[in-house]
Amino acid sequence: MRHRSLIAAGSLAVIGLTVWLAGAVVAGQAPSETTTFRVPASTYTPPKTPWGDPDLQGVWDNHTTVPMQRPTNLAGKRTFTDAELAARARARGDNDPLCNQNDERCAKATVAELDRLNAYNGFWTPQTFVSDNRTALIEDPPDGRIPPMTPEAIAIQQAHLRAHPATEPAAAVIEIRHWEDYDLAERCIAAQVPTTTMGYNSAQYLMQSPGWVMLAHERLNTRIIPLDGRPHLGGTMGGWMGDSRGRWEGNTLVVETTSYTNKQSGGSVGAFADPGIPFTNFHVVERFVPVGPNRLHYYVTINDPKTWTRPWTFMQPWEKDRVLPYNDSLGALETEPYQIYEYACHEGNNALGNSMRGTLQARQRAAARPPDAESTTSLIGKTEADIRAMYGEPVAIAGPRWQYSTANGILQFFAFFEGGKVVRVRPDDIRLTEVVPNR
Repeated sequence: MRHRSLIAAGSLAVIGLTVWLAGAVVAGQAPSETTTFRVPASTYTPPKTPWGDPDLQGVWDNHTTVPMQRPTNLAGKRTFTDAELAARARARGDNDPLCNQNDERCAKATVAELDRLNAYNGFWTPQTFVSDNRTALIEDPPDGRIPPMTPEAIAIQQAHLRAHPATEPAAAVIEIRHWEDYDLAERCIAAQVPTTTMGYNSAQYLMQSPGWVMLAHERLNTRIIPLDGRPHLGGTMGGWMGDSRGRWEGNTLVVETTSYTNKQSGGSVGAFADPGIPFTNFHVVERFVPVGPNRLHYYVTINDPKTWTRPWTFMQPWEKDRVLPYNDSLGALETEPYQIYEYACHEGNNALGNSMRGTLQARQRAAARPPDAESTTSLIGKTEADIRAMYGEPVAIAGPRWQYSTANGILQFFAFFEGGKVVRVRPDDIRLTEVVPNR
């Protein structure tokens, strides 16, 4: 969530941010295809630090709904008009539970709508985004699509996916069979570098000191980057985040990263590369181009001739010290400029053990599933009067959904009605006697 990890400026002597040169030709290893893309120049001149470098320090947010690749149905359309953006925002709506307010929308909700629960509400993922009317983050190639992968890279990725088969997202039970079924970010090890859209915790804290920059992402990654021209480590010694070296070119900070680990990094939040794509030969150039007092354009070029047929570049706009509203079913909060508090991912990461235990318990439940006549599945087709006779008044009613408690004290039981009869139950595999009557 937002406001997780406050880092005192006085406690850091160095800073790591990668900012890119305006007007420079994209650099990288020799590609199999060339690119003439140039990062647009900026006319804005930022203030200077006491030692004379451009001052880009602050908390920068990149929260966005713009996808990495341009959807095929928007081929050839680079930007939306203001009217189109407003229409899309209205269609998107909010991401709070439909019956948070138990209002008219809830009363008119369909069974399908109420049977779908999102992972996070508006407190975690505020619906205020950095202004951007583009249809894709990718600037080059011009079609807004990631270039084709090489046959070698496809073979490596397919071998990885065979070793780590994904569970079908629509499956009733998402199986976590091994700790490696989680990627690095979910295991609280590292997010990919560079990092793209996070969904929440989307800020990065940039600090500077003479000869250094530091970029602390709100989630997981902290990079401390020298600006003194020292050589890269070489090989794969840079680890998950690679080995970064920075320099100033005009008012733009340019950071080049190589020497990534040869291990798979996986996908997940903030990922620009899909699971199974090896980072070993990546050559990444980041350019942070200040375009205004509270806005910079973050350009990233990825080049690896062993993986893609040509280099490609994406851009995210960043805004500094954003003030965000919070208003949900618990009430409104006083707003303040974006702050970062500790993201205690390792300390609070119980998901691995819980997920693996959940997989085992799901298998045990499936093996011990009662006959349909003795389970909640048998309630389908019964009337409201039938359910009241069996279990009394529901604990809560949200539109067509009735809620009851269960014997284990944690699990809730839901019956969904259409035309006065039960058409769906959740869960559908517990015994009728496990639903607690509300007398």
